[in-house]
Amino acid sequence: MAARGLWLVRHAVTAAPSGVAIGSSDVPLSEAGRTHATALAAQLASRPLTAVYASDSLRAVETAKAIAALHGLSVRTDERLRELDFGAWEGRRLADLWVEEPAAAAAWERDIRATPASFGENLAEMEARLAAFLKDARAVLEGEVAVVAHRGSLAVLRSIITGAPLESMFADGLEPGALAWVTFGSAVEFADRLQHK
Repeated sequence: MAARGLWLVRHAVTAAPSGVAIGSSDVPLSEAGRTHATALAAQLASRPLTAVYASDSLRAVETAKAIAALHGLSVRTDERLRELDFGAWEGRRLADLWVEEPAAAAAWERDIRATPASFGENLAEMEARLAAFLKDARAVLEGEVAVVAHRGSLAVLRSIITGAPLESMFADGLEPGALAWVTFGSAVEFADRLQHK
């Protein structure tokens, strides 16, 4: 039996400063983020989850462990669920890209697939790894599954699963701790969007 659907969950709030690129950086949850992860887990406590997957980043694993604990499950980490690697921009304010690399920033703004060369990977590479994850997961999963990851990786997964344009999935990205229910080939149904400031 194929998976009925996925709860796509963005990790809770991190200790990183706002506006800083933390794609491949391994930043933990903040204290507020840990509280947030507990509240998020409570939202999914009544769902019949059969598995919990997470990016192998600390912020995703911490969030996923809170969810998995209430279901007696262990977290299955998968590096293919990681956020886009921002390369030279890791730990830096992405707003500065428009000052330091204006041509690359403008091209990226016009076309989301025109990833700046200074990034550690391009969007096509990210799409390929997430498509591979989804193919492998669909072959073995049943019921409702939680996937805890990042704004970018979840946008790509939502686009692949629903067929919605990637640009719209990025534009309507999940905030920290938000979740979306998706079934294969369906429109995305948004669950409660928690926003913590």
